[in-house]
Amino acid sequence: MTLRYPFSRLYLLLLVLLLAAGCRTCPIASCHTRKVHMHDGAKYRGQPLWKKQNPAIGEKIKWHRQTTGKRKADKSKPLK
Repeated sequence: MTLRYPFSRLYLLLLVLLLAAGCRTCPIASCHTRKVHMHDGAKYRGQPLWKKQNPAIGEKIKWHRQTTGKRKADKSKPLK
């Protein structure tokens, strides 16, 4: 029991430091900004801390990789 007490104090200290260091999430529900931005002189972040994606690019963007071969809608003539 005496071993858990110092660790709980350490976790509490880390939590307080994390909350004090970061800016708050944006309170406006219709604001879909994903980067750190300003509203009325206050600084807000656009997404929670646990999101791992890059706010400039994002991970949830779908990329289409074209397979080799002719496309169905391609009407061009081949070069001779």
